[in-house]
Amino acid sequence: MVTMIATVVQAWGSQVLVTDNSNGQEVLVNTNHSTTNLTAGDQVRIVYDGIMTASLPPQIAAQSICVLRNC
Repeated sequence: MVTMIATVVQAWGSQVLVTDNSNGQEVLVNTNHSTTNLTAGDQVRIVYDGIMTASLPPQIAAQSICVLRNC
């Protein structure tokens, strides 16, 4: 598993667009859970399997997403 610390840009349905804090890259995060608790500017910890698509923006499938203030 890989961990990413990121900033939420936008969240809708079961997807979140984030900016990876380590390199500034935008990444589309797919999850099986609702993202209605996330708002732009939230700092989140995302755990995923390490696989990232080569699409624009790249996409990952999150195992978990946690707002840092609540972790």
